[in-house]
Amino acid sequence: MRRRRRTLSRLPTKPKLTPLFVYIFVALLCVGGLYLSKQNLVKVVSGKVVDAYSGQPLGGVTLVLTNDRQQARTAGVVQTFKASTDNYGAFQFPQATDTFSISAENNNYKPYQATQSGQTNLEVKMVPTLLRGQVKDAQGNPLPRTQVSLGSKTVETAADGSFSFSDVPETGVIQARASGYRKGSVTFNKSVRADITLQQFNVKAAFIAPADAAVTSNLNSVLSSLNNTELTAVVIDLKDESGKVLFDSKVPEASAAIAANDKKIPDLAALVKTLQDKNYYVIARIVGFQDPVLTDVKPDWTLKSKSTGKPWADTGGYNWINPYKRDSWEYYLGLADEAAKAGVDEVQFDGFHFPVLGALNDINYELPEGRTSNESTRMDTINAFFKAARDRLSPLGVYTSATVYGTALVEADDLGIGMNVAQLAPQVDYISPLIYPSEWSPGAFGIDQPAQKPYDLVQQAMLSAKSALKERISQVRPWLQDFNPPNGTYGASQVRDEIRAVEEVQKTRIGWVLYNSNSRYNVDAIPPKS
Repeated sequence: MRRRRRTLSRLPTKPKLTPLFVYIFVALLCVGGLYLSKQNLVKVVSGKVVDAYSGQPLGGVTLVLTNDRQQARTAGVVQTFKASTDNYGAFQFPQATDTFSISAENNNYKPYQATQSGQTNLEVKMVPTLLRGQVKDAQGNPLPRTQVSLGSKTVETAADGSFSFSDVPETGVIQARASGYRKGSVTFNKSVRADITLQQFNVKAAFIAPADAAVTSNLNSVLSSLNNTELTAVVIDLKDESGKVLFDSKVPEASAAIAANDKKIPDLAALVKTLQDKNYYVIARIVGFQDPVLTDVKPDWTLKSKSTGKPWADTGGYNWINPYKRDSWEYYLGLADEAAKAGVDEVQFDGFHFPVLGALNDINYELPEGRTSNESTRMDTINAFFKAARDRLSPLGVYTSATVYGTALVEADDLGIGMNVAQLAPQVDYISPLIYPSEWSPGAFGIDQPAQKPYDLVQQAMLSAKSALKERISQVRPWLQDFNPPNGTYGASQVRDEIRAVEEVQKTRIGWVLYNSNSRYNVDAIPPKS
C-alpha cells in the first residue's frame, strides 16, 4: 500500500496569540465595573439633628449608622459607623449602603431610630423629654418651695422658682400650689418650657359645724350671716373626734362610722360646689388616730395596754389607732382621696399625732424587736404620714394642712407626740396651730391672764412661729377663738384683736381660721368685703 505523504497543508493550524493589551483592557473593564458597582452601592450620607419642637440644631449628639449587612459585604465596607454632630447639628457618614438604619441619642431627648433607603441628606428630629419652667407671683417675683405637679410626679421649686420634669409626654397639664396663693395651672403642647404665674390668696376662714353643713336651711343661715364679710374660705368636718364619718364614704372601714342623717352631708360634691359657687375656698377637716369607731372595726390597728392587753384609752376614755401601724393610714388617706375627688380645695388633718393624755407608759406600741418608741421614731412616723398625704393629694391639685397644738410653736422638741413644726412644715402646705387665748396657762409668754389679752397672746404665739419657721411663716394659718372662755365672754373686740395680731405679724400673705362649735360668729369682728 502506498503511504500517503504528509504535507504541510495537512499540519495543524498554528493558534493565534491574543495580544496582551486585550487582557489588560478586559481586566481594567472588570475592575472599573466592580468599582462603579461599589460606587453605586456606597454613598456619603450627611444631615442635621434638630429639636423636634423648636427646630433648633443640636450639637454633641451621638449617631450610629448601621449599613445593610448583605449590601455592606458586597460593597466591601464596614457595617457600623459612629459620628457626632457639630455645634450646628451637622453630621456626615462617609460610607453608607443604599439601605441603612440610623439611631441618635442625646440627654433629655427620646432615643431616635429610623431605617432609610436611598436617602443621602437627612434631618433627624429628636423629641425632647425635659420640660423646664418657673413659678412667679403676679409681680414677677420667683416663688421658691412651690409644689409643682405633672401627673403623678411632684417636685418643689428652687430658690429662683425654677422646676423641671424629665420623661414628659408631648402634651399635659402642670399644676402649681404655694401657701398664700391660689393654685395655678398651664397646659403645654410639644413644648420644653412652661411658666406659671400664681395669684396671691389669703385664706380667711370660719368653721361650719356638721349640723349646719348637713342641713341646707342651716347652711344658708350661716352663709347669710357671713355674706358681707371678707371671709374667703370655710372649714367643714368630714370626720370628727368621735370617729364618725360625716358623708357617704365608700371606704370599706367607714361603713360602721357613717353619722346619722342630722350630721351627715347628703351629697359632698354638691355641697362643695355650692360653697365654691359662692367663692369660698373649701377646707375639709379629717380627725384621726383618736378613733373609737375604727378601733372597734380594726382591733389589730389599736393601741394596746401593757398591763391588760386590752385597747388602751386616754383620760377621756377614747381608744387610739397605733400611728406606727402604717396600714391604718390608708383609711384616712382614702377619706381624703374621696374629699379631693368631690372637689375640695384642701384637706386638713387634725389630731394626727401620738396620744397626749393618759397612762402613756402603759401603751404597747407592738414595735418589732430592737425598735423603741422615742422622739426620733415618733417624729419620723408623723412626718411620713403627712408626706404620704401630700404625695396622694398633690397630683389632684389639693392643698394639705396640719392642725398642731399652739405650744408646738414654742417648744423645740416633739411635745412627746411626734410633732415638731420645723420638721412638719416641709411636708404640708399649711400649719394651723390652735391659738385660743383662753386655753393657754397663766404666765404664757409672760402674760398673767392670756384670755384677757388676746392680742398679746396671739401676737407672741405668731412671733414664736416666725422664729421657728422663718421664711415659712406664710404657711402658718392659726385657729382663732370666737367662743366664750370659762367664766367670761368673747365679743367682737377680742376676736378683732386676734385677727389684728395675726395680720400684723404676717403682713402680706395672711391666713387665719375662726372657730365656734356652733357656727355662730361675732360678725362685726370680721372686716367687711372690700
